[in-house]
Amino acid sequence: MELKTHEVAKALGMAPRTIRKWVQKYNIPCSKNDYGHYVYDAEAIARLETLKANSEVAGALEWYEAETAPPQKVQEKDESRMEQKMEALLERVSRTEQLVQQKADEVVSYQLLQHRKEMEELTKKVEKIEEMLDQLQIKQVKKLDPPLIFDQPPQQKRRNVFRSIFGL
Repeated sequence: MELKTHEVAKALGMAPRTIRKWVQKYNIPCSKNDYGHYVYDAEAIARLETLKANSEVAGALEWYEAETAPPQKVQEKDESRMEQKMEALLERVSRTEQLVQQKADEVVSYQLLQHRKEMEELTKKVEKIEEMLDQLQIKQVKKLDPPLIFDQPPQQKRRNVFRSIFGL
């Protein structure tokens, strides 16, 4: 039983072009018909199947299936891919939210430390102002005390009060 390239490709679920490239690249023994087209026997098909199973060429299978799959199958694959992409996006969004929350916490912590530092500085200034006020009040209290007799300077006696009044 000999098959043409497009029949082998359909049976293996691959692109015909990929089949032709593999035949040339891996020197798979196959004959050509009168028109120069490859014709594959059972041994060549078996070798192509083993190559397909190899992880080196696994990407071609997905490409061909996407091209040749019926619409319903394509929709199912698209939906599963979309679900996977959505899950990946949701995971990334979740990680990003965690990073943003962590950064916000760090910013708030920094601001709290800054406010605490400012409050301590203001408290020191207020204490200094209170000390200055206390010192001023002490000085004020000393000035308001009535002077003692001995603290007053001696007054000069008034002479000639009558002369100064009457101009004499």
